[in-house]
Amino acid sequence: MESVLHLVEGVMSSPWLYLLLFSVVAADSVLPVFPGETVVITAGAYAVVQDAPSAWILLPVTILAAVAGDLTAHHLGRGAGPLSRRIRRSRTGDRLFTWAENGLHTRGGAIIVTARFIPGGRTATSLTSGMIRYPRPRFLGFALLAATAWALYNIGIGMAGGYLFREQPLLGVVIGVGLALVISTVIEKVRIARERRGRSPSEASPEPELLRSR
Repeated sequence: MESVLHLVEGVMSSPWLYLLLFSVVAADSVLPVFPGETVVITAGAYAVVQDAPSAWILLPVTILAAVAGDLTAHHLGRGAGPLSRRIRRSRTGDRLFTWAENGLHTRGGAIIVTARFIPGGRTATSLTSGMIRYPRPRFLGFALLAATAWALYNIGIGMAGGYLFREQPLLGVVIGVGLALVISTVIEKVRIARERRGRSPSEASPEPELLRSR
């Protein structure tokens, strides 16, 4: 355990951390198998525990990485005809993209902001926005708003964990990641319940179980 702690401390104090974080967060927007939230929460915790990373640098890097990843997924979506057909062959993929497409048509920017907090949802929404030719400038504006809220949320959870568990920062990270997952799950369940109550029985359709991807 001590060796793991030293390894994490070394990575967190490395000047290459910001490049690593940027790469993981940006990739997470395109392929949700990357642990974007975990890396950001860990960096937030160590911003309190030790002198590096700097929270003042961490925040803009995280925001830019999230926006870059969302824009990449959006542009991929504009030429993703074969990719879309392949993803939609699976039941989960089809439900994700149907949910994102309906949300973009009915709620527009609100779904872009909401989806950033749902693992798998942000990828489906960004790709779908490209497929339906959602205006780039409008997408960029909402993606920036979503990335800012998401960065503040995850860095804040990490810093709170680091503050409460200064002597055991990894415990703070584990609790922070768990808390983020619980909050995301609660938000998604509330959203699903509200949408189902707002529909007539004939309009109701199964919601994608987005949080099973992690």
